[in-house]
Parts: sequence; C-alpha cells; structure tokens
Amino acid sequence: MDQEETIVTQGRFTPEMTVDEAFKLHAGARRVFARFHLGGCSNCGISESHTIGAISEDYGIPLPMLLDALNALWDQGALAVGDKVRIPDEIRAKIPQLAGVPEVGEITGSENGAYTAEFGEVRLQGLAEDFLPVEAGATPV
Repeated sequence: MDQEETIVTQGRFTPEMTVDEAFKLHAGARRVFARFHLGGCSNCGISESHTIGAISEDYGIPLPMLLDALNALWDQGALAVGDKVRIPDEIRAKIPQLAGVPEVGEITGSENGAYTAEFGEVRLQGLAEDFLPVEAGATPV
C-alpha cells in the first residue's frame, strides 16, 4: 500500500499530508484552508506540495487548530444518494438565481465529501453543510 492509499484509508488529515492530498481526501479541505486565509490570493497562496505541518509553521497557524478544523469535516452529517434535501434559506437569499428552484431536491451523487443534488432541472454541488436533510414525509416550509 503506498502513502496516498494509507492516508485515504485512514480518513484523517495528518501533518505529513500534502495540501494536494488533503484536497483529494475531502472536498471541504479547500474551504478550511480558505477560512485560515490560505490559498485564496497571491499574498496567501499555498503550494499543493506543501505539507499541512509546513503550512502551519510557515503561516503561524497552530497545527492542532488546523488539524482540528480539517478533521471536523468528517463530523459533518453525511448524506446518501436518494436523500431528500433543501437549500438553506441563507444560501437562497445570497443567490437570486435560486429563487425559482424547487424547494426539495435529491442527492444524486457523492464523492470525497462533496455531494450532487438535483432540484428539478437544476443540479447543485456542495458539502453536507450546504444542504438541509428533509425527513421522509415532512412537508417543506
């Protein structure tokens, strides 16, 4: 088993993992790095070959804080293909194009922590935090 396979099977982020491996392990890793202002602009650009430990040291972000934020991605509620979901009101309010999108959609795909949901003819992709589960038999609000 090579190093990348070991990392993926463990399902956890480690100081030795590269940024590229983190991005492949969970789609939400990009958001976590962005919350620490890493990788979003030329002043805070990070190399995908840097390790998480090196990022911590180079940018002065405590390693436990960075790892906790990354590993918390696994604690988000998981969705499954076929689950009924809706878009949170705060996301709908920010994106006017979603006004005409049906209230309830269905998860049609899942890969590395990212989900695809179809709302009528509209297909959206996001993390678990981007969708609210709709309980079976519940009437949408």
